[in-house]
Amino acid sequence: MQYKPMLKYLLPFAAYMFVPFIAGLFLADQYLSYTLKVLITGGFLLYYIKDYRELKFRLDFLAIALGIIIFIIWIGLEGIYPLLSISSFNPYNLSNVLVIPMIVIRLIGAVFIASFVEELFIRSFLIRFFIDTDFEKVPIGKYTFFSFAVTVLFFGLSHNRWLPGLITGAILTLLLYKRKNIGSCIIAHAAANLCLGVYVLATQSWIFW
Repeated sequence: MQYKPMLKYLLPFAAYMFVPFIAGLFLADQYLSYTLKVLITGGFLLYYIKDYRELKFRLDFLAIALGIIIFIIWIGLEGIYPLLSISSFNPYNLSNVLVIPMIVIRLIGAVFIASFVEELFIRSFLIRFFIDTDFEKVPIGKYTFFSFAVTVLFFGLSHNRWLPGLITGAILTLLLYKRKNIGSCIIAHAAANLCLGVYVLATQSWIFW
């Protein structure tokens, strides 16, 4: 098995997942930890961007519509199932001069960093890896029940809100099968996170951040 082709997926995802945990061992400030997460993960993505040859973008109204549906599901199911954990990210806890920069950083992290990292790792790399460890030979959007089930479970259970996470994972993977294009999944994911960000800011429902 060749490990080098995996690094462009593994390193950004590892930074996305573990930088806040590692930073939290030394820093008591979740906002600084999140900023480090965005900067380090974004740095890896920029470093490897030319190697993601599967990235193709076009205006996709279906992806945008599904992103809006995902947002509605995400907030609509709140309160009817137990959360895996509870968190809150309120930029207004910071001094006034830092509020706007932190909101911008949070939106960048949610709309761009999260969308690219999670879709590249889960629906470009992981779903193909579970079909064949020589994953680069597997076409984008190839279906097997095992790869579908495992990646949907992985996506759902990696979120505090596991129930909408599972539904979202299934929707995004079905979109992948239809479009055969990871770019459409990124657009849908980004649209959902943008809608959620606007909703959080408008209603101050910081628990969704």
